[in-house]
Amino acid sequence: MSTKKNMISNFLLSSSTFIFPLITFPYITRTLSNESLGSVIYLDSFTQYFVIFSALGIPLYAVREISKIKNDIKARSKLVLELLIITTGLAVFSILVFLSLSHFVQSLKSSSDLIKLGCLSIISSSFLIEWFYQGIENYSYITKRTLIVKMLSVIAILFFVKHFDDKLIYYAILVAVNGLNALINFTYYLNTHHHKVMETLEIKKHLKPLITIFLINVAVSVYTVLDTMILGTLTDAKQVSYYSVPLRLSKIVWTVVLGIGFVLIPRISALFNQKKLEEMKSLMTKSFSIVFLITIPFCFYSLLFSKDLLMLVAGDKYLDASNALKLFSVLPFVIGACNIMGTQFLLPIGKEKKMLHATLVGLIFSLSLNFLLIPHFGFMGAAIACLVAETTVCLYIFWVATKEISINIDTQLLKQIFFSLLITSVFIYFSIHQLKSIYCILLSFGVYGLSFIALQFLYFKNSFVNSILNSIYPIIKK
Repeated sequence: MSTKKNMISNFLLSSSTFIFPLITFPYITRTLSNESLGSVIYLDSFTQYFVIFSALGIPLYAVREISKIKNDIKARSKLVLELLIITTGLAVFSILVFLSLSHFVQSLKSSSDLIKLGCLSIISSSFLIEWFYQGIENYSYITKRTLIVKMLSVIAILFFVKHFDDKLIYYAILVAVNGLNALINFTYYLNTHHHKVMETLEIKKHLKPLITIFLINVAVSVYTVLDTMILGTLTDAKQVSYYSVPLRLSKIVWTVVLGIGFVLIPRISALFNQKKLEEMKSLMTKSFSIVFLITIPFCFYSLLFSKDLLMLVAGDKYLDASNALKLFSVLPFVIGACNIMGTQFLLPIGKEKKMLHATLVGLIFSLSLNFLLIPHFGFMGAAIACLVAETTVCLYIFWVATKEISINIDTQLLKQIFFSLLITSVFIYFSIHQLKSIYCILLSFGVYGLSFIALQFLYFKNSFVNSILNSIYPIIKK
């Protein structure tokens, strides 16, 4: 499948990550109490930490390695089996540790049912093998399966979560979705892609590169997962919800960005092996253009309408978190840019140790600031720590990556976005006192879209935007 088709498939997949939460998230934040939602988020932060541990860096490592041998069915099947043995063994160990923690950590003692569900999520994650389908670049399958399962999850949440204390039902649905994805993936792999392995397994050879990537993931998890654990331990579930709601709104956007760019990892790895540097640079320039197109408007709207956006997606219970959303407004851009130079470039060319150094620096900043600021500022302290840590990592990775490659930024596209937002700002200035906030947001976004397209056809005629419009037109025509 071509890079363009892969990116379209992953755009649809990433868009679902944006659209489905916009259906369920406002419903959940209004239905569950702050304490119930905070309890689920807090417990799930432990679960995700154990998922990261049991994965041992396999998702990123496997995509790179499978892309090298994707046409060799025997070698591919052997690699998958070796990696499955590693991740399943670690998942079982993680479950034993998690169950033991529930007897020693005071904040976990009252969440035994949630912990049992978390254990099911850990073991099912080891059979998810999403990395296999990404490595062979079968993004159309991933997209179709994910859309179907997510639609089922939306229906389940709307149908079964009815009361403020239905946290167990809500978390059970989340775990069931993960388990269903794993069941479908693994069954499809066995029936379609697996070849009987007769050779001697070589598990040890994977451990050295996996441990490096694992350490990167552990360091990153400090300011993506462990921050919630620290906040919940030092404060309470309500503070966790105030931190997590705006963060999740921001995360929806950066997940879209990362999802679209993730398809380039196997392609960049192949281009590097073929020493096609200019084609690598071209792909990375396109990645930056995607980041600009999605994250700059989000930052603009989050800064201007932070309370209105929170009111829209979460209700008036979370208006006190508006300043946190303003801080998080720049996170999608920071994480998206860091992902391009790190995950999309340094990792495929085998420079994972450089990424490890960057994440260790971020870890130091994150831990220090979380323990320093949370006791005094609560969820806002955690928000500041998160932003500083992510920005520090991004700057470090940029410094390292630019020694290896120079990237051309599409300044014409930046000008087009800037002038479109300038026109939008004028509309907002004259209409904000005349319209309700929700109508102002929707109409101004329409103004932004129309002005962007008008500037494209009348003046800029940007080649990258043209390629997107040409890709979308046949889909709309159908």
